[in-house]
Amino acid sequence: MTDQITLVSNDLRATVSPHGARLETLSYQGSASLTLHADPTLHPTWRDVYPGAIVGPVANRVAGGHVPIGDAIHHMPCNENGISALHSGPNGLDQQMWQVVHQTSNEVHLCALLPHETGGLPGTRAINVHYKVEGATLTLSITAVTDAPTPINIAHHPYWRLGDTRDHRLQIPATHYLPVNGDNIPTGQTAPVANTPFDHGHPKQLDPSVDHNFCIKTAASNVPTRLATLHGSDGLALRINSTEPGLQVYAGAHIPTLPGTDIAPFAGIALEPQGWPDAVNHPNFPPILCAPGRPYRQITQYCIGRDT
Repeated sequence: MTDQITLVSNDLRATVSPHGARLETLSYQGSASLTLHADPTLHPTWRDVYPGAIVGPVANRVAGGHVPIGDAIHHMPCNENGISALHSGPNGLDQQMWQVVHQTSNEVHLCALLPHETGGLPGTRAINVHYKVEGATLTLSITAVTDAPTPINIAHHPYWRLGDTRDHRLQIPATHYLPVNGDNIPTGQTAPVANTPFDHGHPKQLDPSVDHNFCIKTAASNVPTRLATLHGSDGLALRINSTEPGLQVYAGAHIPTLPGTDIAPFAGIALEPQGWPDAVNHPNFPPILCAPGRPYRQITQYCIGRDT
C-alpha cells in the first residue's frame, strides 16, 4: 500500500490519497486533471478549503454547532468565524488518515473510525468509502454505521475545472434552492430558482457569489439521480448523478492563490452532492439522523464525456 493510490480504466486515471480519502487528480483519456490538484501539503491555506476531500461526518454548516438529538443538545466546535461548524470542525473526516482496506487496479476501499463524541457528536461511527473507475465513470460509494443516533451527512469536495473555468456552463435540474443569511447559513426557507441567478435549468455560467444548496428531487434512496451537468471550454462535459437530495454549489471565490500553481480564486468549482445544510436545526429539511440498524449510504457517479 502506498500513500497515493492510482486507479485506471480505459478512459480514466484517478489518484487517491488516504489523507482525507481525497481524490487528488482525475484525468480523462490522457487529459490534464479535471480537478484542481488536491495535495493538501501544497499550502495550509489550500488544505483549509477541503480540496478533493471527503468531508463530514456532517458536511456544510451547522449554525452555532448546535445539534439537537432527542432531548439532548450536542455542541460541535465552531471553526468558521466562531459562529458555525463547517464540515464538522477541525477534526472532521478531511483530517483523518484513512485506512486502506483493499485496492485493485481500478478501485480502492478506505475506512475511518470516529470514536464516540469525536467532533462533539455521539456514537462510534465507522465510515467506508469506495472509489471505482469503469470506462468513463468514477463511482463513489459511501456508507456509515453508528452505535447511537447521530447525524450523518457526508460530501465529496473536489474543485472541478474543464478547461478555462470562465467558459464553464452549468445545468442543474432544480426548481428550488436554500436562501442563506449573511453567515452563509440557511434561513430555513426554500425559494424558487425562477427569475434568479440560481436558475440553471439550461446550461449557463455560474454567478461568482454562489455558495448555495440546490434542492433535488431524488427518484429513490438507492438510485442515483442526475444532479448537474458541467460543460467545459475544451468540449468535455461532467455529469453528476447521486442519491443525495441536495447539491452544494460553490463558485470558488475564496480559493487561495498559490504561487507557481494554477490554484487561485475561481480556478475550480465545487459541486458537492449531500443532504441539506444545517438540517439538524430545520425539521422541514430532509432528515440526516443515522441510527443503529439504519445505516447511511450515498452513491455518486461522475460521468465524463464529450459534448455533442
